[in-house]
Amino acid sequence: MGDAHDLTTADLSELAGEPLRITLEIGQPANAIRVATSQGLRRALAVVDASPNVSEIRLLGLNEPIVTLGVNTVPWRSGDVDAAPRPASAYPSPRRFARTIAGDSRAPAEIGSWLLDGDPDRRDEPFLLWRGAAADAVRRSLASEIYDVDGTTRVVLAGSPTRRLNLGDGDETVESFTALQEAARWLFVEGRDVELRHTLLAGELAREWRDEQPLAAGLPGRLPVALESAGLAYRAHVQHGSRETIKSLSDLRKTLAEEIGKVTQQTRDLSSGLWRDVAVAIVTIAFRLSMDATKSTATPVYSIVLLLVAAYIVVSQVVTVKSSRAFLKVAADARAQWRHKGYAYLSDSEFDALAGTPLKEARKVYDGVERAANWVAGLVAAGLVVFAAWEAGVLTAAWRALSAFACG
Repeated sequence: MGDAHDLTTADLSELAGEPLRITLEIGQPANAIRVATSQGLRRALAVVDASPNVSEIRLLGLNEPIVTLGVNTVPWRSGDVDAAPRPASAYPSPRRFARTIAGDSRAPAEIGSWLLDGDPDRRDEPFLLWRGAAADAVRRSLASEIYDVDGTTRVVLAGSPTRRLNLGDGDETVESFTALQEAARWLFVEGRDVELRHTLLAGELAREWRDEQPLAAGLPGRLPVALESAGLAYRAHVQHGSRETIKSLSDLRKTLAEEIGKVTQQTRDLSSGLWRDVAVAIVTIAFRLSMDATKSTATPVYSIVLLLVAAYIVVSQVVTVKSSRAFLKVAADARAQWRHKGYAYLSDSEFDALAGTPLKEARKVYDGVERAANWVAGLVAAGLVVFAAWEAGVLTAAWRALSAFACG
């Protein structure tokens, strides 16, 4: 054991009867770790967090792969090639919620490599070793805080009251490991609000703890009850949020009805103002035509009245349109504010479907009525101007002058 020998070139007869220490140098492919022993598997599992590109651990002699949502442990076969790099985790990192406040002990950087995608009821040694490492990683993920003191890893469960416990080592059974897996999946895989879920579960665990039993030893008896209680609390929160959302959407529909009512009212005001002005024009013309034309020659008085009525119609229409547009602009600016302050949780497409499209349709109706009203008001005013010119004899004089020019 004092000298180093290369077994590929050494004379093995000279080493007969002597104790030997054999060191294996294993070539490592890209994105994978090859290991030949259980101790090597233990070391490989310990460096998973520090090797973000590694997607496989290849174990010599493994019969059945250990498939997870992250790094898989697979058989090491002759002629294997480089592995594909591990994709970015789709789940939040447990370190965001289980924080290290002192020492080197940490929650895992990503949870997928410790979530089994298969049957947990296995008895082969590599799986049992992986199961122990996965259970320890999940236990750390459940804590609120992790810290080291005097060489011992301790955890904090934030709740009422807050519990400070030794992390400890567990002797996992199929049932206890399944409970840990269910808790980790509920926390990090099944939907959003991970921080709220983590807080609720830590609080329930703290409420269940009544002694100083280490976390690893006490979880098998307490985790199922705590997980059920946390699930009930979370569902109650979601239902309350749903009620708030329903109330908010109801308020949105009510506000939408009011906004459409405002646009509709402006449309009605514009239409009624137009017909009022048309009625004034009709009454003026009817009054003039009802006079005995034989008793009156052309006079500028009626022409002036007709021109004033035409001017009134034009001014009235301009004022009505401008005031309506100004009001609608103020309403649109107000909508833009309450859209972002009161309904920011709705995406633009969702808000458009609920409120934007109906309001746009109402505005289209108003714009159509406004264009029609402008045309009618313009035609009525023009007719009054022509009638005033005829009343003043301007048209007759112009016609005579044109006829004389044509004949002369």
